[in-house]
Order: sequence, then C-alpha cells, then structure tokens
Amino acid sequence: MSEDDYQRLVERVLQSVANPMISTDTGLEAAQEAGRLADREAIEWAVAGGLAMHLYGSPRLTKDVDIIASGHLSLTPEHRLTFGGSSYKLQVGRYEVQVDWIVRNDGYEKYYRSALKEAIKLPNGIRIVTPEWLVILKLNAGRQKDLDDTVFLLKQEQLVDRPAVKQKVVETAGEDVWLAMLPGFRRLCDAADGAVKEPSKYYDRD
Repeated sequence: MSEDDYQRLVERVLQSVANPMISTDTGLEAAQEAGRLADREAIEWAVAGGLAMHLYGSPRLTKDVDIIASGHLSLTPEHRLTFGGSSYKLQVGRYEVQVDWIVRNDGYEKYYRSALKEAIKLPNGIRIVTPEWLVILKLNAGRQKDLDDTVFLLKQEQLVDRPAVKQKVVETAGEDVWLAMLPGFRRLCDAADGAVKEPSKYYDRD
C-alpha cells in the first residue's frame, strides 16, 4: 500500500468510529461546559468514570465523559440511561463528546449521593469523585474494566485510604453490605499489592 492508501484507510476507520477516544483535555472541556450549566441550575455534579481515572493517573483511554449528578440538565438528551440519567452530546472544538449525566434512580442511588457530597473541587472548577468513592462505585459496577480500574487505583501510593473505603460503605449501606463486598475488595487489594496474579487488560506491568 502507498502512503496515500494508508491515509485513506485511516480516514475511513476514523469516520466509521461512532465514539472515538477522546483526550483528557477534550474530556475536561466537555465536563467544564456541562458543569457550568449545572452550577447555574443548582445541580450538584462530579466527574467519575474514565475521565476521573485519567485525572488520577490512569493510561486507559475513554470514549465519553461520565458525570454523576443530583438532577437532570436542561438539555435535550440523545437518550436516557437505563439506570438513571441522560446522555448528551456537547461540541468541544471539532469534537462531539458524549457526556453521560448519571442520576441514579435504583438501589445504588445512596452511594452516588454520598459520593457527590464528598466530591473534591479542583482549581480549574472541575469536581471529581474521591479515589475512595471511585473504588466503591467501581466495585458495585463489577465489570472487568471497573475491576481493572480498581486495581490501578489501589496500586497508586497513598492514593486510596483503604480503611476509609470500609467506613464509607458501612456508613452508607451498613455492616452487612460491607461484609458482602469484603472478599472482592480483599482480592483486588491483593492483586494491587502483588500478592496474587490477576489478569488485567490495561495495567499488567510485568
């Protein structure tokens, strides 16, 4: 193939990707735009998901921006989220960014409310879920990428206060819920500490 052939191939692939990966800067701009509207509408919000992982040092790419919130924005959604919330499209420069605005209306709602209350406000105006709450939300989600993300967070020196994870779960949902979560949490701590070998799509460093 010639150089022109390669260029045309790459352009076709990029055009065929419905939700291309976004840079951290693009994700932050989208979050700031949505956050400014939320502030005007007195809605609590905080960045979670892949963009939060970026801000805590993760190399994993993301296709959208996940924001947890206390209410819906006055925007027309692309669609509703099955677990509560709406998906919006925001134009950031030449990129159209998908923002999943998460307003939980199920059994996990109490965790998201508590995570919002303790969100950190950064100097750039971004609000972000704390590492401990990000771990809890990802433990509850339970997908492989969420477990991989949890291992990454737990590996970072002095990032996650592990006893505080227990304290927050107990305060929010009770001791019985924590006891049910404890085996999985211990396994991920062991994986982060190198005590056991867990397959990881993103973070194996061996």
